Amino acid sequence: METITSSQSLPGRISTSRFANAKDLALSLAKSDSKLVEPELVAWIDRSTGMTSPLLEGCSGPDGWRYYGISHGGRLEVNIDSDTSFIFTESSPFDSYAHFSPGPYRNTRDTQGNEFICLSDGTDCVQLDEWTSKLT
Repeated sequence: METITSSQSLPGRISTSRFANAKDLALSLAKSDSKLVEPELVAWIDRSTGMTSPLLEGCSGPDGWRYYGISHGGRLEVNIDSDTSFIFTESSPFDSYAHFSPGPYRNTRDTQGNEFICLSDGTDCVQLDEWTSKLT
């Protein structure tokens, strides 16, 4: 995993504005990295408050947030002023559902309320029961 370290005098002592500024800077640096087309934040730590994401209580030690980021595709770690760190992954391989055409199946109900799964043209229907409904 690549690491970028940046030092910037962040305004304010209120942790939320300091953290928000650090996060904005980290995202900007991640977007400018040529190896990430669509950076996605997967883990972070704010050392001044002890806050992390994700919150992994009792199972990860002080670097759990980092192990999580690495194990979930982390490609870039951005450290801001030794106080906050952010791990980004690449999200471009994941396509949104909007790009997919309608599926070949649809669920329907008969007049008695029984549910079926059928091909989109309404043929080859199978009634859903407790077992088959878990397949859809």
